[in-house]
Amino acid sequence: MEFKLEYTINEEIKTFYLNKDTVTTGKLSGNDLQLSDNSVSRNHCKFVKAKNTYKIIDMGSTNGTYVNGRRVTEKKLEKGDTITIGRTILKFLAVTRKETYTDVDDQKISMVVPLSEKLDELKVKEKEEIEVEKLNLLASLTLLGKALIASTTLEDSFEKIGELIFEFLHPKRLFIFFYDENQEQLELKYCHTRKGKTQEKVNISKTIAMKAIKEKVAILSSNTLDDDRFDGAQSIIMYGITSAISVPIWTKKSIYGLIYIDTTEFDKIFKENDLEILSIIANFAGLSIEGINSLEKLNREKKIRGRLERYFSPSVVSRIMEGHDSSTLEMKTYKETEATVLFMDIVGFTPKVEHMNPVEIGVFLNNFFTEMTEIIFKNNGTLDKYMGDGIMAVFGVPFEIDNHAELAIQTALEMIKRLDEMNEILPKEDKIKIRIGINSGKLIAGDFGSPRRLDYTVIGNNVNIASRLESSVAGINDIAISEATHKIIKNQFDCKPLGEKKLQGLSKPVKTFKVIGEKNKESQ
Repeated sequence: MEFKLEYTINEEIKTFYLNKDTVTTGKLSGNDLQLSDNSVSRNHCKFVKAKNTYKIIDMGSTNGTYVNGRRVTEKKLEKGDTITIGRTILKFLAVTRKETYTDVDDQKISMVVPLSEKLDELKVKEKEEIEVEKLNLLASLTLLGKALIASTTLEDSFEKIGELIFEFLHPKRLFIFFYDENQEQLELKYCHTRKGKTQEKVNISKTIAMKAIKEKVAILSSNTLDDDRFDGAQSIIMYGITSAISVPIWTKKSIYGLIYIDTTEFDKIFKENDLEILSIIANFAGLSIEGINSLEKLNREKKIRGRLERYFSPSVVSRIMEGHDSSTLEMKTYKETEATVLFMDIVGFTPKVEHMNPVEIGVFLNNFFTEMTEIIFKNNGTLDKYMGDGIMAVFGVPFEIDNHAELAIQTALEMIKRLDEMNEILPKEDKIKIRIGINSGKLIAGDFGSPRRLDYTVIGNNVNIASRLESSVAGINDIAISEATHKIIKNQFDCKPLGEKKLQGLSKPVKTFKVIGEKNKESQ
């Protein structure tokens, strides 16, 4: 892993790459990193390569070396550490694989144009050139706009943008970067040269690039402008001068990255007109990124909404999606909550379907599950899963609700009522019978599984109790509940005690009850 130091001198961001086993720092010019600061000792400290990092060693400096605010004589550095040497504050950072540029700071800024200014007037001296170039550019931008609308990937967009830049500005090299605002890093995304070859190392002035991004300005720069040593074409070619333009990829809302072009040809030195053209193209690039990001977000949210709709009612899905970035919804974190679990199972399902073919079984279960699921969603329940011929539902997740037990009982009663309606049109031998078990208490809710397959579910002992109530206590078309649930709903529903039951897997017996129905409200 490679590392670097970032610091600010005279409001300019500097980067120093730690590419040696030992890097000395101090006020003297002989140091690898020279800091012109009277509070820095002549030989202040050094960075020595260690396993997977560097360690900083103070060399007897007068004012000391500090890491994260504490004075140190020697310390192994971690990514993100803040180092104070005199009045200079440096950040110790890792160089990412995608950070492929090499910082050079020999370019001089000759023109800075704020992006807020109008960029629809191309300023060149000769009127005929204005009209011809305007028409050509507008026609090309129209075609570019149509092409970008049709683009579904950034790579495709950058290809089209690169073609237009080469057509109008004839650079020697073109680089397109993304900007990571949190890390303040430029990440190379597209690279093209006049010969069509890409290259891995990019020599640009990071100071100028960051100025363009942070101040939202387009910059024309050169490493020889106003330099008397390079006053002839032969000298310019000999010294390999570079005229460059750095323009943020921008929209009114955001800065997304940077387009950088340069040339080494004397007769193609970039001018103000070129700066404005690239600024317009950079705005198109920004709009393209926004469009593709919006499309990706829409597709991501559609996918997530589809996953959520497997478990939650439409109203709950809307609440989950509301106010959340879709990237935070890919996996729901675990949380302990108070909720009620409902298990429902078809009685005698195996012999019932013994003489049915697979298609008939599938149609039967789909119709049955559809009816039962609608009732669960109607009462703001969460469909945990289908289990063969059974259903597991939870009330009180993902959002906590005070009446979770009441909603679970209401759902169970409505399930039985709907079952009676369905059975009225079925032959006697085809009538459906079910059992329901319900328990309330603390449980853990969240996404469980692997990155390849995640399912939202609940786990805990209270889930097991509900399952055992359904399988071991509930009679045909009965609703069996635990004492915990009974304590919560006893004033709303009539119940009959079933006594203490020893449930499989539990050391203590559980008091159980059978739900008869809602209490007569007039008698309360």
